[in-house]
Amino acid sequence: MPIALITGPANAGKARVVIDAVERHVARGQEPLLVVPTRADAERYRRELVGRGIVLGARVERFDGLIDEVVRRSRTGAGTGRPVLGELARARVLAGIVERATPDGLPASGGMLRAAEAFVAELQVRRVTPRRLSEALGEWAPTHRRAPRTGPRRREWGEGGVGALFEEYHRVLARIGRVDREQRATRALDALRGAPGLWGQTPVLFYGFDDLTRLQLDAIETLGTVVDASVTVSLTYEPGRIAFAGRAATFQALEPLAAEHTRLAARADYYAPSARAALSHLERSLFEPDAERVGAGDAVRLLEGGGERAELELVAGEVRALLDGGTRAEEIAVVLRAPGPAAELIGEIFGAAGVPYALQRRKPFADTGIGRALIGLLRCVPGSDNGARRAEENGTQGSGEADSTAGEAPGLVGDLLAWLRAPGLLERPELADHLEARALRRGASSAAQARALWEERNWPLETIDHLRAAAERGAGTLIDRAERELQWLFDAPRRGQAPLLGSGELDEARALAVGRRALGELRELVRASESRLVPRDAAELARVLARLELVSGELASAETVAVLDPLALRARRVKALFLCGLQEGVFPAPARAQPLLGDEERRALAEASGLRLDRSGDALAAERYLLYAVVSRPEELLVLSWHTAGDDGAPVAPSLFVDDVCDLFDEDLRERRSRRPLGAVDRPASERIGEKSVDRLEPLRDEQLLAALREQVWSASSLEVWRSCPSRWFVERMLRAEDLGPDPEPVARGGLAHAALKDTLEGLERESGSARLTRGRLQLARRLLKEALARHEPDFPLSVAPERRPGLRRRLQADLERYLEHAATHESRLEPRHLELGFGFAREDERGEGSTLPALDIGGGVMLRGRIDRVDVTATDGEEEAVVYDYKGRAAPPVAKWIEEGSFQIALYMRAVEHLLGLRAVGGFYQPLTGADLRARGVLDEDSGVELECVGSDRRERGDMQAVLEEAVAIARTAAAEAGRGELEARPQTCAFRGGCMYPTICRCER
Repeated sequence: MPIALITGPANAGKARVVIDAVERHVARGQEPLLVVPTRADAERYRRELVGRGIVLGARVERFDGLIDEVVRRSRTGAGTGRPVLGELARARVLAGIVERATPDGLPASGGMLRAAEAFVAELQVRRVTPRRLSEALGEWAPTHRRAPRTGPRRREWGEGGVGALFEEYHRVLARIGRVDREQRATRALDALRGAPGLWGQTPVLFYGFDDLTRLQLDAIETLGTVVDASVTVSLTYEPGRIAFAGRAATFQALEPLAAEHTRLAARADYYAPSARAALSHLERSLFEPDAERVGAGDAVRLLEGGGERAELELVAGEVRALLDGGTRAEEIAVVLRAPGPAAELIGEIFGAAGVPYALQRRKPFADTGIGRALIGLLRCVPGSDNGARRAEENGTQGSGEADSTAGEAPGLVGDLLAWLRAPGLLERPELADHLEARALRRGASSAAQARALWEERNWPLETIDHLRAAAERGAGTLIDRAERELQWLFDAPRRGQAPLLGSGELDEARALAVGRRALGELRELVRASESRLVPRDAAELARVLARLELVSGELASAETVAVLDPLALRARRVKALFLCGLQEGVFPAPARAQPLLGDEERRALAEASGLRLDRSGDALAAERYLLYAVVSRPEELLVLSWHTAGDDGAPVAPSLFVDDVCDLFDEDLRERRSRRPLGAVDRPASERIGEKSVDRLEPLRDEQLLAALREQVWSASSLEVWRSCPSRWFVERMLRAEDLGPDPEPVARGGLAHAALKDTLEGLERESGSARLTRGRLQLARRLLKEALARHEPDFPLSVAPERRPGLRRRLQADLERYLEHAATHESRLEPRHLELGFGFAREDERGEGSTLPALDIGGGVMLRGRIDRVDVTATDGEEEAVVYDYKGRAAPPVAKWIEEGSFQIALYMRAVEHLLGLRAVGGFYQPLTGADLRARGVLDEDSGVELECVGSDRRERGDMQAVLEEAVAIARTAAAEAGRGELEARPQTCAFRGGCMYPTICRCER
């Protein structure tokens, strides 16, 4: 039966002709096979056939489905029943060949492997044998002596190298008893050529293919001219048009094969009446010279964003407006030349605008939960000596990257955490957070160090040991164990249930399928005794799995706007289409040279030997056709968009394709374009529809919480934070999100300084009978300080970077010695009696220290707790008097600023000393431990008999001092009362040290 060729422009009605042909075949009792480009197209045309009443009798498949059917019917053909080499297995085979042939033994790059795969696939489809290629290269070599263009590392892939590559590839396939996909397809087609009756009379119809590959042309020719099956091919093509120049070669290949050629004319009635004039003119005149200009009306619009985000925000606003105006989501399409890189930004912007969308893209296996967890687990497995020994026995370094050091895990802390944080692995997921915090604070960097920290407080992580043992028993055992772990990771959050997977879980199921298929392919290589092509240890297996990808996202449905690339839109129409990202260098995409054997080499090879290989076509012509194919799809509205700058503000040029479209319409089209500047925050109203206004923090109302606040024992610092800003208190003291990072270096320094000074003064009292610092005791104090710093440093790591710790320790020691010298120079008769004095702690605090003193009642039912750094005591006229000290870094506020700055901690501690110790507090000071001025600042009762080095303004009469203390206590009571009433509010004027809100995203305040 003849090949029927149907050609015409995009709006000629080719789909209707093809579907009518399907109906006729069904009516004759035949079972036609309709072949379309994409999975979405297959679903769409299955629904259309059902709508026409064709439920049984016709099938809709992609081209891969057609090849599967050819293989099934030609099973008796030679070689078609052999197992097929999978994608990963082929990559491993080629990687092994490349690396063994490379003089420096370096692993093959991803680009090199992709080039080798494409080259091998091309040769297989052309049915070139290794012998034929070697002969052709031999005939060509004497006339071609130029140095290879691929660089010194790849010199061996010049004229003879590609022949050796292809020959070794065939040798490996024969040894392992496999065929690749191209061999499988060509052998099946050849089997039909030798026995046409194997196919039967099944009609085949091709629709939606704007271009055809060599294998697709081979299938059409085999079925239509050799098998004599009824084959109908629809091709978007119109002779003489510049827009179709990129498809002329395909048309020229098909036309001689066609016994029947139906040429369809353009039909303007495919466009909506309001847009017919503009869109039909665009389809008829794109790229044509001397085309007249017409009015664009509302059918063609332009959007210009200052940056990529601004552009997509404009698009999202327009799409949202269409949806609100009654346009169905399935009638809108958003097209980008390469939507994958912008997927996250699209999701963020479309989600904020309330636009339901569907976007399918390739996603790394490592970006899924179970993929990331399995790769992290494998990286935590220590290296195996057996792996290195097996590599030596095989005489190769394998097809992966360099070995990890034997006996050591190559992983980092993040790898162990990636595994532990897999959903369902831990019943208490916060344990992983605690581990991360400890690892950061301890400066742990490797997975082995993180595992040691975990096992200090939790159970042994025996899974790592099991994987190591599996690796030592061989690659097959390791692969089996890895597959079990992958399945377990997927099952963990669903164990004991039978849930339907939600949309957010489908990628996990896809990752499971991709991972199991890849591990299965590796297992087959092991069974084929090709161990040198299989990862030798867990680290290399992790690297192999990290290169896997899966198709993420959902197919477009009636409820979603389709976001897709130009090729995915070939077989459907929409009402409104947004063509985005029209940037120079993006659309049109730049031409790509042949990676192995460039066009000139291929031309010379053909001239010398007669072996013709594919050469790069006209890239611009192909891109022009893609633009034509896209802009001819909308029925009512076409929107073109671009941006004028990158995210860094650097200017980027719009595509010249924008000019090509604008040249067909009046000048006002460009003048009417909508613009949105880079970084704009005043979003269009259409973007804000459906959003809820977010108010500032409201007062606390939960009665149980308010009762707990009224009954709690407050710390002085907590009351100070409330006084500065209740919202800041809510974030830091109520929410209390644990900081996963290490303590800031100043905090660690302060903790070590406090502990060292306490031990130093206690040591002075123990060895000399007095804790007072004098010139005579200064040497002893310095020795005690040095010992105390060494003793406590492990508890207070000064930095997570080990190389910084010695310098920070020496600096701290120098500062504390300077303070000791300062204190000894200004001797006081006060005796340090109470060091790190705690009160109000019913249990041990965070330092593991409790207190015997009760909480302090400051009135109004407010109870106070705290820890006083030092209390110095002396006896005056028979009554003991006390001075309170609180160590500070540099900031030491004088008494004149206590009330203004809300620094009332010392005042409250003075009251605690009086009420809880029965001493008369005559002074309270903040003592700086570093800086140019080491004088303590605070307040001293000048009517007391205590003599201290003191700034004159800090001396106050007893009545004035008491007034300051009372005012500070009153402020503390007020703060506690406000908290008890839940009066939560933002105070940006006093929130931060120099003013401004510390948590603007929570408080909705500007800094």
